[in-house]
Parts: sequence; structure tokens; C-alpha cells
Amino acid sequence: MKTYPKPTWRPHIVATTEWMIDHLRGYLRGKHFTLFQHGSCVVWESSEECSDAECQARLLSVVTHYPDFKVRRHSSGDFLVTFKGGVGGLMSGKLLEDHFVSLREDALTIGKLKSETLHSEGKKDGDELELVAGIYVRAQLYRDAEQPVIVAKL
Repeated sequence: MKTYPKPTWRPHIVATTEWMIDHLRGYLRGKHFTLFQHGSCVVWESSEECSDAECQARLLSVVTHYPDFKVRRHSSGDFLVTFKGGVGGLMSGKLLEDHFVSLREDALTIGKLKSETLHSEGKKDGDELELVAGIYVRAQLYRDAEQPVIVAKL
């Protein structure tokens, strides 16, 4: 098994699988994807289904290379977080708003990688919301890479 730096955070505040599927369908606009137990998804590059092994390899390739992420906030208030290789995940805007204090604390302490320094230490502004959402989805990505349980292929 490969070893690589990873956060210790295991978020316990999560959206349901049904919520994830419903919202990913809308945000991905008809693209096919594989959804893992902790909310990470792999978007298929064509209409041809990705094998389970290929999806798992794509997750692992992201976490073994210090994953940078992009966060896009949708008009619904939800956050779509993407990584290289068609890997991503969602953070519910409602969950983030309702639990911001505890999620922020966890993200900025146990959500960081050992060598990581974060430059957002301010108020609950848009940048900090995006940072917490990104770190949350990344923490879930690490969980899915370690225990790759597929819950849906759509």
C-alpha cells in the first residue's frame, strides 16, 4: 500500500447519498460518474463506463500528489470542488452554513496536511467558506481513496 501525507480529519457532518446523487446530476449536466461512499466522484471522460479499478486509481493518483482543488460556489449555495483527473465532490452550502464554526475549526486544524500553511484566518467571508468547503471535500477524498466503496454509477 502506498504511503502519503494525509489529514487526520474524518468529517462526521455529511450529506446523504441521495442528496449527493441528485445534486451531482444537476451540476454535472448529464455527464456520467461514479460516486464513492464519502462523496468523492469520478466523472467519466466519455459515455463509456469507467471500471471500478480505474476510478479507484484516479482517486489514488490525486491524493498521492498533494491535491490542489478548485472550488465553485453555485447559485444554490452549494460548493463543487474539483481536483485533477475528473475527480471531485460536493459540499452542501446548508451544511456548511449550519455547522460553520465546527467545520472551520476542524478544517483549519486537523484538515490540513502536515506541511501545509493556510492563509485564510479571517471572517466568515466567501474566500474562507470556499477554503473550508475545499478542505472538507479533500478530507472525504482521502477517506474514499483509503476505503474505495462505490455506492453509485450513473
